Amino acid sequence: MFPITCNAIGDIIAVVQLIRDVVVALDDARGAAEEYKQFTRVLSALGTVMGEVYDLATASRNEALKQAVLEEIQLCCIDINNAYKSITGYEKLEKMADYSTRNATHGLFKKLQWHLLRASDAVKYAQRFGESHQRLNSFISLLGHQSTFDLLDEQGSHILASHSHHIQLALDQSRVIRDSAEEIKAAALLALRESAIQSRQQIVADTLSRPYFASPYDRRVASRVQRVADTIFDSLAPDTPRDQRDRFLSLLAPFIVAGAAFMVHNNVSLEWQATGFWTTICALVAQVLWLQSSTPVHPGFGLENGVLLTGLLGEEITVPSHFCSSYEYFHEFLCLFYSKISGAVDFVPCKCYELSQAGTSWLISAHNWAVRVQPGSRMEMGLLRIGFLKDNTVFCPYCDCSLGTHPKSSELICASCSRSFRQTPEDVKSVAWGGVSVAATILARRHGIDWYSALCQMDPPMTALTTSAQYMPYVDIDAAVTFARRCHRVHAINLRYVYVCFRISVYIMTSEPTTRAQDYTPEQLRSASQRVVNALISNQGTLSRPALVYELFRSRIQFLSGRNPDLTVYKCNLRVGMSVHKAVLAELERITTIGDDHGSTPFYQPMTVVQQLLAQMVMALGEYVEHPSEECPCKWDDMTKGY
Repeated sequence: MFPITCNAIGDIIAVVQLIRDVVVALDDARGAAEEYKQFTRVLSALGTVMGEVYDLATASRNEALKQAVLEEIQLCCIDINNAYKSITGYEKLEKMADYSTRNATHGLFKKLQWHLLRASDAVKYAQRFGESHQRLNSFISLLGHQSTFDLLDEQGSHILASHSHHIQLALDQSRVIRDSAEEIKAAALLALRESAIQSRQQIVADTLSRPYFASPYDRRVASRVQRVADTIFDSLAPDTPRDQRDRFLSLLAPFIVAGAAFMVHNNVSLEWQATGFWTTICALVAQVLWLQSSTPVHPGFGLENGVLLTGLLGEEITVPSHFCSSYEYFHEFLCLFYSKISGAVDFVPCKCYELSQAGTSWLISAHNWAVRVQPGSRMEMGLLRIGFLKDNTVFCPYCDCSLGTHPKSSELICASCSRSFRQTPEDVKSVAWGGVSVAATILARRHGIDWYSALCQMDPPMTALTTSAQYMPYVDIDAAVTFARRCHRVHAINLRYVYVCFRISVYIMTSEPTTRAQDYTPEQLRSASQRVVNALISNQGTLSRPALVYELFRSRIQFLSGRNPDLTVYKCNLRVGMSVHKAVLAELERITTIGDDHGSTPFYQPMTVVQQLLAQMVMALGEYVEHPSEECPCKWDDMTKGY
């Protein structure tokens, strides 16, 4: 098999076959080193390109290109011979550890010999073959261009010869058609001059008496045709609607006119044929104009082919059925419909609305969309007014009047404005919100977007009735409040953030912490940490890079940005963040390893100055959470100033 030589273009196909045999021989064993596998893959691709070059070179008449291709193939053969001598015998490096102690020692020596002596050779020859691959691709382009040019050159003369023949035939045919048209024109003018005025009026009257011109009330012929058509429809399709019958007859009229014109043309004398011809053209033109005038400007949608929706402002909207095929299509329609209404952009795009069947309390969502929404359905649209509960007091969404404490979901009537609305209190676990916040921080930094956009893209459920995308801040708070007061139906969702701190839950916006015998479960903490892990490893090629952990450290610090340290729940925020990050760190320790040493992890191996700073800041933050003191902030300031 070796050495491989190539002395002529015809030898290239033999070289290709030998390369394929070499690839099969080298790739026959599993467990080879990565450099070895890469070498065989590049060599296989090189053989494929050589085959394509051979096909084009044998058909080419450019001797200079053929000689250049042959020289490149000869260089490849020299590299293949040298590479084969260098890397053979290292096919099964990773399987040697499974054998006996002696073989294992020998295998370790082999591994060291490969990594120290031969791995660089494999990489070097793989790079050379890649460069040969690129040059052969350039030859393929040049040979293909030359082959195409030769083919076009050969076909050019043939096309020109046949084209001149066709041009002559076309000129002769055009001359015959022009002579015939002149004869028809002369005959038609002669017939029109010789026709009496009374005769022409009679022809026009007969034409207008046809069904497509006649009125059904005063034209006898039209009524007869209508009766015959009804008889045919009643026999063949008795359930056909009247408008469909009329539409069918209007479409059938041109064929009837053409058939009548053909009969007239074959049964009248030559002097009347031109008159019948022009009458037929006038009838067809009138039919086209009538069809255009009867076409509606826009299609009509009713309950039989759409859905009737009562909008946020109480308006009746007939939604075409093709916008109701799925919940997401319907949402896009609503976004477009309310895009020009002031204040609506703060609610509709982030799905701060609910849909229900008209006259009922049955909610319609993406899960039951196919069952609830059918052509002819009626739906009502209500606004979701999501806010934070302050001192457990419910406020009217229309006039902001205080209505006292209502711990359960209920229908309320405001004593001030006499308008009714529904209010529902919802608890948001701090550990769930902490996991979503950290994950949004990671995604925002990775994709170069703001934190709220990342939160909207994730859109996980936060309570039974809300998702994170619905917590977006208002674009224009005055316009949003004005729009909400105009809505005919409002559901106020009053959120209460439950902070877990030493088994003490604190409601946000309250004046004093509220003690409750409630704590987050391990499942809730695992769900929050898993959301952060998924954000960390998304779009990552491997899981063994220390950058994952330092990205977690960075999000740990950024989690505190925007938090007000003067609030009572600030320390609870710190403890929740620490719990989530510890759970994430434990999960990364479980799934992340470096190299062959499965006991080593990247968590305490800072690589850069920034990573060292992040590790020390996280350590200082943990000490402050566990043992709050005034020394920790000073230590934090000294640390940042030092860097």
